[in-house]
Amino acid sequence: MVAMLLRGRDALIDDIVSALTATDIRAVTLHGPSGVGKTRLAAEAALTLDAQAWSTLRLSARTSLSNLPLGGLAPLFADQGSGFLAVSGDPVALLNFTTARLRSLAGTGRILLVIDDISSMDALSVSVVSQLLDSGAAKLLATVGEGAPVPDALMQMWSSSTARRVDLDPLTADDCGAIIADLVGGPVARRSVESLTRASGGNPLFLRELTRGAVSASSLVEVGGVWQLLGEAVGTDALQEVISRRLAGMTAGQRDVVERLAVCVVLPVAELTASDARDSLRRLEADGLVEIREERGTLVATLALPQYETITKASLSLLRVEDILLEQADIAELAARGPEDALRVAVWRLGAGHPSEPELLNNGALLAQLTHDHAQAARLSRAAISAGYPGAAPYLVLADAQRRMGQAEQAFSTAERAAVVDAYTPTSGLLTAQIAMARALIRHDRPGGTDKAIRLLQQAEEDLPDHADMLTLRRAMILFTIERAGDALAIVEPHLGAPASSPAARVQLAMAAAMPLAAAGRLSDAEREVAVILAAIPAGLDRAFALFTAASATLVAGSGTLAHEYAIAALYESIQHDDEISTRYAELLLGHALLELGQIEAATRWIRDAVGGAEALGPRNLLRVSRGSLAVALVFAGQLDEAQTIVDSLIDSSSEGNLHSGIARALLQAARGNEKAGIRALERMADHYEASGILYLAASVLHHMARIGGADTAAPRLEAIAARGDSTLFHMRARYARALADASPDALAEAGEGWHSIGAEFFAAEAFAQAGAVARSRGNTQAAIALFRRATTLAESCIGAQTPILRLALVEDVLTKREREIVELASSGMTSQEIATTLFLSARTVDNHLQSSYGKLGISGRRELMRRAEV
Repeated sequence: MVAMLLRGRDALIDDIVSALTATDIRAVTLHGPSGVGKTRLAAEAALTLDAQAWSTLRLSARTSLSNLPLGGLAPLFADQGSGFLAVSGDPVALLNFTTARLRSLAGTGRILLVIDDISSMDALSVSVVSQLLDSGAAKLLATVGEGAPVPDALMQMWSSSTARRVDLDPLTADDCGAIIADLVGGPVARRSVESLTRASGGNPLFLRELTRGAVSASSLVEVGGVWQLLGEAVGTDALQEVISRRLAGMTAGQRDVVERLAVCVVLPVAELTASDARDSLRRLEADGLVEIREERGTLVATLALPQYETITKASLSLLRVEDILLEQADIAELAARGPEDALRVAVWRLGAGHPSEPELLNNGALLAQLTHDHAQAARLSRAAISAGYPGAAPYLVLADAQRRMGQAEQAFSTAERAAVVDAYTPTSGLLTAQIAMARALIRHDRPGGTDKAIRLLQQAEEDLPDHADMLTLRRAMILFTIERAGDALAIVEPHLGAPASSPAARVQLAMAAAMPLAAAGRLSDAEREVAVILAAIPAGLDRAFALFTAASATLVAGSGTLAHEYAIAALYESIQHDDEISTRYAELLLGHALLELGQIEAATRWIRDAVGGAEALGPRNLLRVSRGSLAVALVFAGQLDEAQTIVDSLIDSSSEGNLHSGIARALLQAARGNEKAGIRALERMADHYEASGILYLAASVLHHMARIGGADTAAPRLEAIAARGDSTLFHMRARYARALADASPDALAEAGEGWHSIGAEFFAAEAFAQAGAVARSRGNTQAAIALFRRATTLAESCIGAQTPILRLALVEDVLTKREREIVELASSGMTSQEIATTLFLSARTVDNHLQSSYGKLGISGRRELMRRAEV
């Protein structure tokens, strides 16, 4: 457990040890809040020094004697009796006595005093410690609580050359993820890691207790082999006790500030109006309990950790909560500067049981929706409905919030209710169109619901001609997600040449057009639409959705690196706003981008996140495509049995999400020796996709067909597809397939460099391996080895990749293990005798192996071998 909670602290331990072993440094102090790991870090550094023949003596100021003179040093003199008492009143004699006592305990090694919470140590003990440091008798490693002062006696001898301060920062999300995975014993979804990291503030102790509490409460559960957080992070009783202790001991003014922040979450400093509020804030900020930051020119205060809010609020009576909410609502109402302030007032009055006017509640719900606060949007829209808001607008906001929070069934019911209310009390054609789009999206989220979604939109287009364009473009976006890019392009194509009715309409068109254009191989057209999307983000476009669309179009266009960048941004935007739907799509898309880049292990991890998340929180329609994608990743990783199990579990009759499952099934057939069956299956898929106008998917299938032995058939078809547009990816696939069909080592090497130039390291490595195999089959062993080496170098960056094609590059196929070992040493310039000495062989044996290797490699001797190594 100690090692687990020290993750990410290795560099700090090294710094501490280096500082203490330096000649001039006398003391190192570790600063940070409770639970951040100061004591454990000090103990680990002390153990490191113990191993270097230091003697470490550990003391703690947190004892029953800590307030007594010399109580902090009492453990050192527990058996000294009258000798200690005789010198305790004489500073010089006390120092000499203490030095002798330390030496008797420590022996002849260098002495390190490790003192926990030195700020709580009595003044006389600190004075003795400072004298010990000043005399060179010992060095000090001490912990200091956040906001606590370093004792004056130590500060007097403090300088940059004699002491070092180390501040412990919160753990990163990566470090937290590793700790959580250790605690639960398996991989954890990134969205769950981010949520637990936020809740713990990166504090190792808080993180451990939150994780344990979430497991005990069954809110952190394993789904599809990945741990998913399905509810709030609930801490253990031990965590509540730790935080309660930390919150104890505040003044009345400080307690009032903390309670108001716990209830209201964020408050402008100017709205904390008690006479001592600013002084209380300064102390609370120094103690690490409150954070103060600037937002749009206004200083605001929040509690430093969500757990402070939870535990403080739980300690308050309902009357106290109501009083705080109403008092702060009155203050905010007087200072109201805009819609955000009106929203705060509405939320607080609602929380106090005094709901505002229905109009204000509905406006607040809309504002919460715009700021992606889905829980708040749901709460306010429900309140607006209860308060009698006329029309279906709050139902629409509620349905959207429920969908994004992963509450699929509730969202479906609410959206249907919105349609009923709108039919009886219609407000506007725009609202009716928006309700239709929401209902279609929610149907689309459900397995097998896409046909119903499309029919619903088509009917709405007929009923609402003034809003038909908007509804049509939404239909095109849905069609693209179910492998009907040709149909989607047919819908958006007529709009591309017409002037947009507004900037917003132009962005809607770009969102609908970018992906089908890229899928048709029209790279420059797709790039134009992506530029429109990215330019609209600062103006308020849904950032996660926009980034996801840009990433999808970019990936289809052939830039895995840029797609990876956009997908990462979309994922973290989605996680930040607890948007389960966007998170799921971003996880899957990130996995696809990493597959293209050849990062098989990382891709598998993200796709597993998508599978588990879709199963636990939705959308359920992503389960099939996610599982098919996972099967492809597992085939690339050489994990054929698990891939086969997944493929066998998928229902063939589904009309959606068949690309990856079909590719996985065909690749499995080829990997198990039935290449002809795999090629036939891929050819049938290519026929279907090409006939449907889905060129991107047809090209992808034909590329895999070429990889497993069907290049003769795939090459001309890929060349014809590439000729229909300017897609770099399509042309790259065609060039690779043609090189395979022609069995040209040079052309395959050129294709490999082409793959490498667009970041597709996995396919680049395979192309060089295949080039090497062709060269070797023609007796050009030296060229084959060079090509195999290039393949191996590229494959080293493709962590987790294990395919039959890559195995072609193994040098064992040409040289024996011993020959390869000797060749490597000879290539570095070593003589035969030096090699013989290194490997415990005779020089004659080395020469014999070299002669055999020269023949296999097609070279004349050592000089040529060294020249080849230089190249």
